[in-house]
Amino acid sequence: MKVFDREAPSNYRALQQSDNSESVDEDPVSPKALKLEDIYTLIGVGKAQYIYWLILAVIVFFDSIQLHVISTIIPVLRCEWEMDVWWETLINVSVYLFSAVGGLVFSKLPDIYGRRKILSINTAVLLLFSCSSAFAQNKVQFLILRSIVGICTGITFPTCVTYTAEVVKSSNRETGPSITLLFANFGIFFLAVITYFILRPYGWRWLIISISLPLFLCWICLVFFMPESPRYLAVSGRSNEATQALKRIAKLNGSSFPKDVKIVGNLEQELGSISDIMAPEFLKETILLSIMYFGNLLIKFGTVLFYPLALYSGFCGGSGPPPDHNCVEIKQESLVELAIATSSCVFAIGAGYVAAKQLGRSVSLKIFSTASFIATLILFKCFSNTVTVGIFFLVKLLTNSHNMVTNIIVPELYPTAFRNTAVGFSSSCGKVGALISTGTIYALYYYNPNSAVALFSANALLVAIASWIWNKETTDSVMSDGFLRD
Repeated sequence: MKVFDREAPSNYRALQQSDNSESVDEDPVSPKALKLEDIYTLIGVGKAQYIYWLILAVIVFFDSIQLHVISTIIPVLRCEWEMDVWWETLINVSVYLFSAVGGLVFSKLPDIYGRRKILSINTAVLLLFSCSSAFAQNKVQFLILRSIVGICTGITFPTCVTYTAEVVKSSNRETGPSITLLFANFGIFFLAVITYFILRPYGWRWLIISISLPLFLCWICLVFFMPESPRYLAVSGRSNEATQALKRIAKLNGSSFPKDVKIVGNLEQELGSISDIMAPEFLKETILLSIMYFGNLLIKFGTVLFYPLALYSGFCGGSGPPPDHNCVEIKQESLVELAIATSSCVFAIGAGYVAAKQLGRSVSLKIFSTASFIATLILFKCFSNTVTVGIFFLVKLLTNSHNMVTNIIVPELYPTAFRNTAVGFSSSCGKVGALISTGTIYALYYYNPNSAVALFSANALLVAIASWIWNKETTDSVMSDGFLRD
């Protein structure tokens, strides 16, 4: 397979090309010591990275569906189990609460025990309890089982993002997280589509089973086809294992690999400490990123809850009495409108990726956050259903584009020793925003829909302020494998 981006580092002579090689070619003239960045330059980006990125992206795809499915089926559960608004809120809140707990408490585990090991265990647990929730006989059982699912979702996303950024050299690091986030957002859109075909004809139980069983194939791929992150292995002092993992990548890519290489750098660091991301050299960025994640995910998850309610019951900003809380028949046309509004999540990844590459991270943050705040203000006006769907589409597009840029920044800002902890902490701050939105959206919506819109606008303003304060450009930085930034 043709491999690109294989320019030789300055301390190593040009490699002979061997694109059709069946095994790893070992060059007898190689240095005894190379940094990881140099080794990744020699290996290039090819078949191995594409396979690993795809496996992790598919895991995040179904993980995202697991997190969002509750908002889609809650109107059905309301009627089946005669739930009041507080039970609906409790079930939604529990999922995001335990997802935040999973990201905050357990995201350090991949930094200590390894990305692949923890992700494999987590995927198996997610599969088990997600399938089990489809057989829940009452709302209490469902609440408990989906809370455990929430914990698993809090671990999955940061671990996958971290791994995808660590299997390439620094100049390619935004590609893996971008693909991962693309699949996460596409999962939200796919959920709206599959709901159209399964929910009404077959019921919510079959919907949950259909989005859970594919996780078994994901688990098999994790266990049998993926190595541990070479950067993690090197930083944790397991340089021999890191070398073997790198050789495995080189073999799949058809790249040459230096003989008797020794990985050098700031290795054997203390791993997985939350206090490190609060160190003076990271404190300002950590606070600003926390605010951005909080506001973005409050809007992202809040609108996921809000617009199904709005489309099912006929929301019209600024007019009409508060909607009644009762059983509402879900119409197929409402599910179509839901899918259209949700599709913005997919387009947002392309917009965020291109803007981050062409304009830089800092400028992109400012543009998307400002436009998102303006777009939320439009929701206060009353429009037809078609126009309302278009406005939701725009708000979701801008918010998710901004979130895309922040997900590129975090892995490249923090060192390998606590990169997953940083991604998990940021993600947890976002889940706290999601938690607050799910805890208030139902109450606000049934009191006055515009109060829910005001919550979105206030947080969009908060994100915009943090984005304009942000002044660190990480576009051309080198990913650090030591304790401090290079």
